[in-house]
Amino acid sequence: MSLASMVDNRSHTLRDRVEGLRRDIGDIHGLVRLQPYTAELPLPMGGGWALTGDAAALLVREVLLQRPRAVLELGSGVSTLLIGQALQRQGGEGRLLSIDHDPVWAERTRRQVALLGLERQVTVVCAPLAPIDLQGTRRLWYDIPASALDTLGAIDLLLVDGPPQPPEDREPARWPAVPALESRLSASVVVVVDDARRPEEREMVRRWRSAAPDWQVEDMQTVDGLCILRRRPSGEAAAT
Repeated sequence: MSLASMVDNRSHTLRDRVEGLRRDIGDIHGLVRLQPYTAELPLPMGGGWALTGDAAALLVREVLLQRPRAVLELGSGVSTLLIGQALQRQGGEGRLLSIDHDPVWAERTRRQVALLGLERQVTVVCAPLAPIDLQGTRRLWYDIPASALDTLGAIDLLLVDGPPQPPEDREPARWPAVPALESRLSASVVVVVDDARRPEEREMVRRWRSAAPDWQVEDMQTVDGLCILRRRPSGEAAAT
């Protein structure tokens, strides 16, 4: 029994080290691709990357390809600065509204936005979590000022990276993102979901697709998983 316990402990240690190495490789790979955008960033920022480096690189690529005029981000951080820089490099027509429930973190992000001169592209709003009734259920969700959403206009890209998932709650904390914002999403909106490997995020995406089968889903093999949802063109058959 002692030998079995020792082997089990070493196996756990080896798995932890392999997982740490996998995450480091993903971050390094992403940082290399993001070098033009991260050269001036004081990384890590507080708790580190909200997105892993490889996921952040894919997000910036999506912004550059889609050229969105209106981006809504749920959960601020380094991703806020990367999106803001990408929008600025595209001529500055696009706007980002970044939402955070934590006033300290929102203010920290706001200072970083000012440091990089991105105030024209980026607005950071602190929106505390409050009860909301959606589809017969009551959930906690961002109390986003309607005026901020009205100013942003139709959302072309939605990044779902918040709020945090309570460890004791198995209901997807981020599920309200699409139903709560449905009326504000543009016809060609792209939804980017971080932490897509987690069971809660997988269930969340399943529910969204069940309610609206026209979503096309692309799973990206990043460290924590990244899922990209796009509206299927009208008349196109659903994938089997």
